[in-house]
Amino acid sequence: MNFLKQLASFLIVAGLIIGCGSAAQAQSGHYSAQSLGLGGSGTAYLDTYHANFVNPANLMLNADTKPSTSIGLLGGLSAMAGGPLMNISVYNRHFTSGDVVGPGALDEWFGTAMGNSRAMGMEVDVIPLAGAWRGEKMAFSLAFRNRALLSGSTNRGFSEVLLTGIRQERFSEPEPVNFSSKGIAFSEISAGFSYRLLEIPTLLGFGENIKVFAGVAPKFLIAHYTSSIDFNSTLQVTDNEVIHDFAYTFTSVGELTNQFEDYYQARQDPNFDGELSDFVDPDGASFTEAQGSGFGLDMGGTVEMDLAGPLKEAFSWIEGEKKLRVGLSITDIGSITYDSNAGQFSADETFTWEGIDIENGLSDNFADSVRQEIYQNYEPSDDKEITEKLPTKLNFGAQLQAGKLGFAFDLQKGLYETGMNSPRLALGLGAEYKLFNIVPLRVGYRTGGLTSSSITFGTGIELRNFEFTVAGLTVPNSENRGSGMGGAWSGLVIRF
Repeated sequence: MNFLKQLASFLIVAGLIIGCGSAAQAQSGHYSAQSLGLGGSGTAYLDTYHANFVNPANLMLNADTKPSTSIGLLGGLSAMAGGPLMNISVYNRHFTSGDVVGPGALDEWFGTAMGNSRAMGMEVDVIPLAGAWRGEKMAFSLAFRNRALLSGSTNRGFSEVLLTGIRQERFSEPEPVNFSSKGIAFSEISAGFSYRLLEIPTLLGFGENIKVFAGVAPKFLIAHYTSSIDFNSTLQVTDNEVIHDFAYTFTSVGELTNQFEDYYQARQDPNFDGELSDFVDPDGASFTEAQGSGFGLDMGGTVEMDLAGPLKEAFSWIEGEKKLRVGLSITDIGSITYDSNAGQFSADETFTWEGIDIENGLSDNFADSVRQEIYQNYEPSDDKEITEKLPTKLNFGAQLQAGKLGFAFDLQKGLYETGMNSPRLALGLGAEYKLFNIVPLRVGYRTGGLTSSSITFGTGIELRNFEFTVAGLTVPNSENRGSGMGGAWSGLVIRF
């Protein structure tokens, strides 16, 4: 069994070499401290330069309550991680008790089918500098944003090899043993524009001072780093042999591509006696270099009105103005191309271990030979470009502001599975109360998307000319779709 453990170790190491370089750098959606505290909503109300990435139409909002110009110095930071693979409940129940981890843990984690897979994602979003200006009929903004997106998945078969070993009763027929990992890092220069399209005095007796805004924010993308691995295989154990039919492809850019190519060339020598680790040494400094470019677009529309008639009367017990906003947007349209020394490497092999007692295993020397001669026997591709789609997302939301109280909801649906973007519909709900008109108290609830249902919270200080706020997200119960955690900080925001 020593060989089989080393075989599993190789699969793990391969994933880490390709994927974790980007994880060390390390969101598809954009969250400010305000929007994360309100359940991840924001489509109908998130203003200033943050609107570039959620709904550019909102650059025109809050003309009566906030100064026209906003500057963000380190103007926002958020980080999110989670997914079904991060099932903290199962982990605590089976991996911290001191007992031997058995198939029951995998039944709870993955289900009983060997092909069932679980995924997770991690995203970091930093705005080092941004600004926005709002006029009477139009608004402009310019924002710089750095992003890193990491996603990965593994199936029951792969996890079974790692945790319980290779057993004939589980692999008597060919079973899938798969995993994947992808990481991308890039920067954005986003220029936002919003315009007041229409203004209507009244609407059907329940709204007045209706304004319709539209906005667009094209962005230039600077590619920094990407790497990925997609490993697919079947494993079968018979009375006298182990058959592993596998294929994988991994990608890289920059100096890492040179290192993989150097190893490939060195292996062509029949007397070669080195290891992959002798050649591959990811350099963190190279992750900040420009490795390609791309273009993207965020766009949307927002309707704002003062409540009137029966709707206004329904909130007559609350002092202050009553406003309703409804927003619709599509974000992260576009793609990014990595073309600076991009590399793609693939292998498609079948390894058969026969005629040896499985329980006695193989010697370390033979295992090393198999690892190098079979599993690392990849071939380079002629493809010198890697194109990644942005995590496009559809967003619909509303906000009701009644004096010091605010209520918001959002519906979001991802079109591509990148980072934490998920095609599973997500719902965010939030409520806010402005204590003394300067301390926001925010709570929210979020369900759907990649993770289990979560609760959010946030507070800080919001003055007319200054903002310093924070927010957090946590999953109380990770049983169904895994755990999740996140946080956001407004940075230093000055308005004048």
